[in-house]
Amino acid sequence: MSAVIVLLLRRRRRGREFPRPSTLVALCCVALLNAATCWFVGLSQAGLDLRESCEYGHGVRFDEKWNDAHYAESQNFFPLHARCNADVDLVPAWINPTIIALVLLAVALLGTALFLAVRTFTEGRKKTHA
Repeated sequence: MSAVIVLLLRRRRRGREFPRPSTLVALCCVALLNAATCWFVGLSQAGLDLRESCEYGHGVRFDEKWNDAHYAESQNFFPLHARCNADVDLVPAWINPTIIALVLLAVALLGTALFLAVRTFTEGRKKTHA
């Protein structure tokens, strides 16, 4: 959302031309910071003790057997999970897709910035040699 707002404001100020590479790199950084924020929000959902978070914080039964069988899944850095049992995950469902979308947006912005920078550089060299 913040990337779209910045692009609209820059376009209104500079006309209808495509944004400069530096603007796209800045938007890439914003997207990565938003992805990191979502990741930390998802990581912090379980708290320090998963059993206490499930039973006392959310009122959900903690299944010890299920947790023992699937413990490694909850220890991954991505995708984020903090499961109390087979049915309840404390990490909201929107966290993992949002992280993926923001990282893909950052890669697209960085690729576009690189393309524009190379194109600007090569066009500048053609003008000086002509």
